[in-house]
Parts: sequence; C-alpha cells; structure tokens
Amino acid sequence: MESELAAIIPAAGLSSRMGELKALLPLGQTTVLGHLIDLFHRCGIRDVIVVTGHRAGEVGQAALAAGARVVHNGDYEQGMFSSIKSGIRALASETRGFFLLPVDIPLIRPGTIRLLAEAFTSFPLAIVYPVFQGRRGHPPLITTSLAKHILNHDGPNGLRALLEQVDRQSLTSVRDIAVPDANILFDMDTMADYQTGVALYGKRDVPTLEECSILLQDLYRMPPNGLDHAKRVAELAEAICARIAAIRGTGPDREVCRVAGLLHDIAKGHAHHEEEGGRWLRQLGFDRAADIVAAHKDALLPPDGRVTEKEIVYIADKMVSGNRLVSVEKRFLEKIALYGDDPEACAAINARLSQAMSVMAAIEAETGTSLATIVTDMQQEMH
Repeated sequence: MESELAAIIPAAGLSSRMGELKALLPLGQTTVLGHLIDLFHRCGIRDVIVVTGHRAGEVGQAALAAGARVVHNGDYEQGMFSSIKSGIRALASETRGFFLLPVDIPLIRPGTIRLLAEAFTSFPLAIVYPVFQGRRGHPPLITTSLAKHILNHDGPNGLRALLEQVDRQSLTSVRDIAVPDANILFDMDTMADYQTGVALYGKRDVPTLEECSILLQDLYRMPPNGLDHAKRVAELAEAICARIAAIRGTGPDREVCRVAGLLHDIAKGHAHHEEEGGRWLRQLGFDRAADIVAAHKDALLPPDGRVTEKEIVYIADKMVSGNRLVSVEKRFLEKIALYGDDPEACAAINARLSQAMSVMAAIEAETGTSLATIVTDMQQEMH
C-alpha cells in the first residue's frame, strides 16, 4: 500500500565538493530536488519529507513548492545521520515503511521504487534493498519498526552499521531485489559528476544493455528460444540503423534500435503482447523503449516518411522467424499458410504485408540498398 509508505530525502549538506548547492541544480525541467519529489509522487508515495540544513530557506521553499513536507535539522553539520533521524521523527504514525534517498542520488527510475514497494507490501520485511549486478544501492526501503532503534543508535558509522547488524541478525526479513537500474549506484559529489548525471538523465528512458539483461533474465525470464529471436532482431535492427545513419550523418540511434530489438517480445505469451510489453517498460520508466516495443506489431511510417527507430525494429522483427533471417514476403507467407482456410485472417495478413512492404521500400529508398543486401553484409561481418 503506497499510502502507508513515505520517503525521506536528506538535503541538508554543505555541498562543499560540488561548489554549488546540489538540491537546487537544474535537472530536466526542474531541479535535482524537484525531480526526486516528483519521482515519489509519480509512484504513489505522497508523503515526501525533505530534511533541510545548509541554506534551509532556499531548499525548504523549493521542497514546499514541489509538494513535499519540510523538516529542518539544526544539527546538520554533524552529518547525514542526524538528518536521517530528523526525517524519521517526522514520519506519520500510520507509516509502515520509508524510502531513504539522499538528494545527491537523483536518477533513480520509477520502476525501482515500484519494485521495492511491491516486495515490501507483499512480505513482512524489515529492509528491502535495490541491487544492480550484485551491488546494493539506493534507496533502501526500511520498516518503521526499526525507527526507535535508529533514533537510539549513536555508534560509529551511523545508519550503515545498524542496518548491517539487522542484516546479520534477520536474514529472512532483509531482501535484495534485482532492478534494471544502474542509477541506484550513481551519486553526484562533484561538478563533473553532475555533468555526467545530466547526460544520463537525457538517456533515462532507454535501458542500457546491462539493464536489458536484468529485464530479460531476472525480471521477466524470457525463455531461450525467445532470447535467440530477440538477439537476432536486435542485430538486424542495429545493422539497418547503421546503414541509415551513415547516409544521414546523424541518427537514428543504434543503441536504441539494439535495445528495443532485444526487448520487443518481452511480454510474448500475453494477450496483445506488444502493448503489454510497452506498458511494462513504461511503468519502469523506459518510455522511449516502450513506444517502440508497443508498435512493433504494426508500425506505420510517420507523416513525413522519415524512418525512425520504431520502423526499423518493426521491419527487423518481420525479417526474423525464430532465429532465422528470412525475407518479409516469406515471413508473411508462412502466416498465410497457417491460416489458409480463414479468408478474414488471410485478408488481415495481406494488409499487414502491404504495410511492411511500404516500410521496407522507404528504408531501401533512403539507403539505396536492398534489405537483402544489408542482411548479407551483416552475416559476413558476423563471420
């Protein structure tokens, strides 16, 4: 129940290594702090507590404007643990658990928040950690039953030492959740980190290849034959994309084509699997990849006729049967052979064939090369 969860964002630090106040640095259409508050609100976490310290007036005003509660930590110079305690003291009595996310870890995707909340509300857990490639990151989701222990703890290493103790003593109540989000490990301490973060923010709506592995192997467990098909579609989509990009000098994006090719059948076996796959990815925060996946069954050329990643992945899928590369015509003839006794189905298949041929023609017109030649060249490069 998201209504029983809260989020604490410590934003009290001096930002001495950054040289600028981290919380109020621009990020997208808002600030670092505004983005984090919006992240939790989008995921149904309405009670977001921002703990202020250094330049409390500016940070607090920004937090209130974004819809968060503000708590001031007068002892902020003692370190982050004092801010965490201030946030915990402000939790509502009905709160069952709280996310802890320092303001300098701003790129967490909504899917990470949702996956942690789902695990926490499904089982009696003390702590849920997000994990990427075997490494724990932020934000942990912590039960409020530990609040008193945290507030009474004055030992070295602050909260970390206490949570490690819980980890050792309560193995069954601590859970690691694999998330397709490398950003759980990324924090911003310096201006160079911030510049890296801005670049990563611009790419947040498409998973990396490493994040794809989590999606395909841990989260949705695509079967081996499905993986073989996805890999072949991804290879062909990237090859087509590279040929078009060479003509244009810029775009389409090869990595986007490869990733969307890998993920296009992520919901295979579900009704309207292309739409369902798009919905899954959108919930995780991968909106750009979601749009391509949702359109891979029936993609239309855009009004200007300019081929995008969406049409490239669409046509690549039409040229792979299982893990075999085939012509567009052969792929649709195989389907007609399956439904030969159903005139209505055959008419629909022929309409989709015509649609695919128009996309193929647009690609071949722009590249000056047949798709068959692109396939041949790709196979030669692979060998």
